[in-house]
Amino acid sequence: MPFTRRVLYAENSRRTELLSTIVSNSLPVVGVGLFDWSAAALLFLYWFELGVDSVWALVRAVFAGRPPDIETSTLLMGPLAERQFALSVPRTGLRVYLTTLLALPITVLILAVVWLFTGGLLIGPLPEPSTETVTGVLLATIGIFVLTGITTVRNYFYNGEYRKHNSTTAFRGLLPRIVTVFFGGILTLALITAATEGPEAELGSLDPTVVGLPLLLMVVCFKFTSDLLGVYSDRLVVYFKTYDEEYGWQTAPPKARSVDGTLTDAPERVRPVCWGRVIGGLLRFPYHPGSLFLGGMGLLVAVLFAIGSAWDIVAVIVLASVSVPALLLCLDQLLRYGTIEYRIDPDAGALVAYDCLFGTALWRIESWEESGLRVEQTPLDSLLGTETVTIEHAEGEYILPHLPDAASVVAVFDRQPERSEQVIPGRAGLLG
Repeated sequence: MPFTRRVLYAENSRRTELLSTIVSNSLPVVGVGLFDWSAAALLFLYWFELGVDSVWALVRAVFAGRPPDIETSTLLMGPLAERQFALSVPRTGLRVYLTTLLALPITVLILAVVWLFTGGLLIGPLPEPSTETVTGVLLATIGIFVLTGITTVRNYFYNGEYRKHNSTTAFRGLLPRIVTVFFGGILTLALITAATEGPEAELGSLDPTVVGLPLLLMVVCFKFTSDLLGVYSDRLVVYFKTYDEEYGWQTAPPKARSVDGTLTDAPERVRPVCWGRVIGGLLRFPYHPGSLFLGGMGLLVAVLFAIGSAWDIVAVIVLASVSVPALLLCLDQLLRYGTIEYRIDPDAGALVAYDCLFGTALWRIESWEESGLRVEQTPLDSLLGTETVTIEHAEGEYILPHLPDAASVVAVFDRQPERSEQVIPGRAGLLG
């Protein structure tokens, strides 16, 4: 029965999308046939339609039901992605992930640049159409906005398709639209150029009104065919093994992680020491080469100013080149371990990493799941009088840095850990 319901939802979604595609592509035919739209009007309409598609794609991305696929080792964004914190929309099943909101300004900037670049390339060379034509194009754009909104609400939200997407796969239909508008616009400009003065015509002399009705209908048919192929794109699975009918050329996004049992009544709890939660990030320089690249670029600029003997500027640039990467790493460390505590139940043989600020368990490991156990002292541990525990398991390893005492963690497991000597002997407890 669930399979049948899923198939029915898919067919209903396809019908809604097909109807929206037919109606939206009929508007240019009406404009060209009844209101004498020129090629410029068509380009304006398709450019505005691309903006409409981008807006609704952003809406789908914001309310996507699965977390963004971000590597947890990524600087700053990684620790937030690991928490998978989401804001719930009251009286709905919708959630907005924090990492999606943080990445949204960059996404909006990219889409805006693409949209403006497309407009400058396709619309810029053409003279402005008449007021009546602009009014008709704007009304058609409003109609397309409403149709796209109805399709999105019905298919994406009402039918629950948002549960299968994250902020990346929610954009899966936008790239073909961009390609269609781009090549459709290039085709239209080529027709205008050929009908104006031939291949040697200057952009400023192009006349979009010289393109006749048959050629304009050809452009409309090209756009409609492309949109129609998008509606039935899932049939490509017959010809392409790498194509997925639900996610196109993209891979399925991971579902939200759930950790069973947070050991609320754990008899023992341990947290990294305060200094370790902040300056411990300085030890992570090798794991974030981007920060080294940022500092190196700054030092290179400082060398250029040093050639001109601008020593005040050199001093400022060198200070920024060293301090900014260091501050970013310290902030990353604070986000990773600032509010984390390790809940320990030796009798149950379980250890849980719990974030007290976000109220979520990051991971849980049982005593029988570990495949390796190490207790070591980094240079910072030697200064702080702390220890760092590394637990190896089938999927990787968990690192518990700068613990005041590793004995309670080690007691969970049935083996003696491998230990390393202090890197800076005799300096333990200097900052602790």
